[in-house]
Formats: sequence, C-alpha cells, structure tokens
Amino acid sequence: MANNVDQALVKKAVDKIDRKRLVDLVVQLVNVPSPTGFEGDMAREFHAVLQGAGFRSSLQPIGDERYNAIGLWEGAGGGKTLMFNGHLDTSFGPEQAHRGLGYRCEGNVVDDEWIYGMGTFNMKSALATYTLACESIRAAGIEIAGNVVIAGVAGEIEKAPVNEFEGRMYQGYGPGTKYAITHGAVADYCILGEPTNMMVIPRHCGTSWFKITVPGMLIHTAWSEYQQNSVSNSSLILDALNDWIPGYMKRNEFGGTQPKVNIAAIEGGWPWRGARTPEACSIYMDVRTPPDVLPIEVYREVRELIRGLEKEHASLEGTTVDIYVSAPGTSIPDDHELIQMIVAAHTEQLGKPPEFGNEIWYSDAAHMNRYGIVTVNYGSAGRIRSGGGGFDTHQGEAVHIGDMLDIIKVYIECILTCCGVAEK
Repeated sequence: MANNVDQALVKKAVDKIDRKRLVDLVVQLVNVPSPTGFEGDMAREFHAVLQGAGFRSSLQPIGDERYNAIGLWEGAGGGKTLMFNGHLDTSFGPEQAHRGLGYRCEGNVVDDEWIYGMGTFNMKSALATYTLACESIRAAGIEIAGNVVIAGVAGEIEKAPVNEFEGRMYQGYGPGTKYAITHGAVADYCILGEPTNMMVIPRHCGTSWFKITVPGMLIHTAWSEYQQNSVSNSSLILDALNDWIPGYMKRNEFGGTQPKVNIAAIEGGWPWRGARTPEACSIYMDVRTPPDVLPIEVYREVRELIRGLEKEHASLEGTTVDIYVSAPGTSIPDDHELIQMIVAAHTEQLGKPPEFGNEIWYSDAAHMNRYGIVTVNYGSAGRIRSGGGGFDTHQGEAVHIGDMLDIIKVYIECILTCCGVAEK
C-alpha cells in the first residue's frame, strides 16, 4: 500500500494535535484502577472518551462486570477499515512487591516530559494516542472514506486459572479481543500499540504453560523415606529441565531471537505441618515457542523428557504433564502492505525508518491474525527515563510525552493512507 496521501492534509491534522489534551487524557485513564478481571470502570471511562471523540461507541459485556469499549468512526465509504487495539487491564497487581510512582494508579507528570503511573507503559498511553490521532483529523476538518475502529479490550494480561486460583482476576490471555472480533469489531488491518519503543514487531512468540506433577507419599516424618518425598524427587525433574532449556532455546531461534523458558513456581506440602511429607509436588513452567511451532509440538518434547526420567528413576513413576495455557505465536511478512504503510509513515513523519524486531512476550495480535485481521505491534512506550529501552522494574511504568506526540503523527498518516480521504 503506497502512502500516496496528500502530505499537506497530514500536516493539517498534525498541526491540530493538542499536547495538553494528550497529557490530561493519559492521566485521566491511568487514574482509573483496572487490574485484570476488574476492567468495568475503565471500560466505562474509555467508552465516554470515545463518545466524546465522535465515535459511535458501545460496551461489550464479556461477563463478571467486565467490558470491552468498542468505538466506530464511520467514513463516507469506499476505503478500508483500520483498527487500533489496546487492552484496558494493567500488568501489575497483588503479586508485585514494588512501590513508587510507576506502580500507583495515579498519573504523575514529571519534568513536563514523562508521565508515571500503572498502565502508562502497558498500555493506556496507547489508547490515548489512538484517540488523539482521530481527534486531530476531525479537528482539521478532514473526512475519511473508510472506517476507524478503536477497541479497548479486557483481559489481555498473561494470566490463567489453575487449581484453586479461579475467577475473573485470573482470566487473561485475550478473552476481550477474542470476544470483540467475533462480535462485530472487524477490520482489514490493525495496529496494536503495545510498548515497542516505536519498533515494528511483525512477529512474536507463542507460549505454553505446563504443570508437571510429581507423586509422593503422605506420611509422618518418623516413617518417611527420602525416595518417597515428592519435593525431593522434583529436583530430578528440575535438574533435567535446566539441562534441557539451553538446547531448546538454541534449536528454536528465529530471526536472531531465542524463545525463553521460565520455571515459574513450585508447589507442594504444607509449611504449617512440617511433620508430614507432601503427597504431590507440582512444577509450573512457561515455554515460549517460535511463531511456527504449535503447542502440541512442545508438549510432546516435554512429555518425552519426563517419560525418559521415569525410566531412569522409579520414584518418578506416575508423574503427569499437563498444559493449562496454550497460545500459538504470530508472524506477518516484513513486506506486508500494513507494515510498509507504517514504515513509510514513520519515515515521513520522523525523518528515518523504524527499526524492526521480534518479541518474546505475547500479545492479542496472535488472535487477530488468526481471524484474518492482519495485525502488527507498533507503539510509543518502551523508553526508560534513565536511558535505554524496555522496562525498568525499579522505576515502574512511565511513558515519554514526546514519543507519544511523535507516534500520533505516524498514526494520523496511517489512518489517512489506509482509510483514504473522502471526496468533496
């Protein structure tokens, strides 16, 4: 898709970007707490924002007082539909011990250059940049031909129910987006403004979460045997996994990126009853997969590893291997017209082409690509105040105001290119 849009029109819209409005909107959205499972207030807030920006907005109930906020800006007809997708839930909750500006549900402007607060980085700032891009085009008096959809979705954060941990606060990995795209939120293309530090991310890993349960014998310490202790026997599996991980990562490298493996938790026994051996011990593991590897493939590999250990160690007999989350990765070609449109707009507006990268994290782009809505991750957040890119666990979440202003310019050109300008 050639960016043959009239640059004079783009500039007319860019000149209407309201910096104060952007800052105020980011702070407004950050001030609404929205941990996974409790997105209702945030959905209603963003629904009102979309209505105020001229969108025909609706709240989609996905259950348990959880909603998507879906806004539609209908053009005059004849152009494509471009979606901007962003999640309403925030990354951090009770499992985080960090404190400070970057972890508070309140927007704090620092040095008139940065905004700190939970959700600024991931990814309420993106929702604000989508909105400002559309408001600026409207303020410039430009009528689009196609449509723009802004989807504020619930439940994107990487969480999953397991064992006694059930309920809405554990229901992540995309229920909002999957509901949205099967209930009317459709488009030709989608830009997902995850915190990529303005890098174009055409592909990212998939993920499979494993529960490996080692059996044992529940018995008093006085009559226990070391070989029957499931916690002790789990060390055999942990050692084998730690030996397996480097080879797995190397074998599955794609485009210079190695998918990582995280041993996330170990569960077994009762700390308040030290005189009893546990009847079972479970190991929980997150295995990231390249975009072209399906969960069943890595399941077989882990299952065979455990079966081999059972043959070597009789104490491991009966160990079970289960996947309780499976989410394939995603990839679109670097030369796809959506990516080329973003590259051309970024180059035009910022004076140089964007960098490309692969990611190990997971996003809702995988769901949309599988439903035929071609999606790429490209967002402004991801720069660290003390220098560099990524995320700093000590500083917490922050976004640079100048970066947001820059990406709004790019989004404006993408909208006018993809949707087209209505004929007078």
